Amino acid sequence: MNCVFGKATKLSRFGSSSGERLARSLKVSELCEKAGLTHLIDSEWKWYYLMRYEVENLLSNSKILTIFTFTARHRNILKILHQTLAAAERLNSFIGVNIVAGNKVYLDSSEINRSPLKALTEAIKFIKKNYPETLIFIGAEGLIKAAAQLSIEYNLIPMFILDREFKNNLEYIRDFGKSVKVALYAPYLISRNYPRLLHDILVRLAGYILRRRWVQKELKALGYEPTLEMLKEIIQERKPLSPKLLSSKLGAFLVNAVADLTIYGEPKDVKEKIKNLVKLNLQYFFGFPIKENEYQISILGECINKINSY
Repeated sequence: MNCVFGKATKLSRFGSSSGERLARSLKVSELCEKAGLTHLIDSEWKWYYLMRYEVENLLSNSKILTIFTFTARHRNILKILHQTLAAAERLNSFIGVNIVAGNKVYLDSSEINRSPLKALTEAIKFIKKNYPETLIFIGAEGLIKAAAQLSIEYNLIPMFILDREFKNNLEYIRDFGKSVKVALYAPYLISRNYPRLLHDILVRLAGYILRRRWVQKELKALGYEPTLEMLKEIIQERKPLSPKLLSSKLGAFLVNAVADLTIYGEPKDVKEKIKNLVKLNLQYFFGFPIKENEYQISILGECINKINSY
């Protein structure tokens, strides 16, 4: 299949010190190379962006395509973009950048008030003018119309998240241009311990799941406030999901929501789910491991190798 597969990393998982984050990023890049994956790195917080010397260190010790995510509404983002892209240029290293509007959690009050479209456009124009050979992705979450327009105008790759609306959003983008390349970002968890999978996903991705507007709307319709506190009362970290919960309307909804937002199961099941998604003519697929460990990276690589062997 003509698709590039990668592993997504959130630097916030890699400790509070820059040295620890760099060391673990280097280790993950090494694991990605062994697994045949590219590496998508998301800093999230503005103080987690890699410094220029850290970017040089990472790229100097990596042979795989690395894609760095930048939040367009962060203050001084053009300066931060420049230091990363200049480091790659000095090393003659081809990299990608993923430009997103940014989750409000990772923005201060002045950044939240910045126009997402204006901020995205400024960042894209800066890259196109100064580093025209850069591979550019644009986050499409919540900004499908803007992402479609900018992708056509600047030859970008819209980055979708796996969601209930994914297929509709994909059709919308392709109505703008049939030749637009697309990427998909999907949280995943691979395990043969099936009874624990749903519990682990709900515990670890509670905030991610609750950010979806359709999740909030349907929880309210069921009589529940869509808050972390509510979910933590129902999904207790050290206790398995009860049969009573799973047989309830709330339980059925949570099962379906997790299925819409993530890929999980045994290796063969995950492989089939990814293969079916790629058949939608994806050019890039990035898996975000719900559990950050070596096994999840290597087993994703094995699934991808089997997909590519068809």
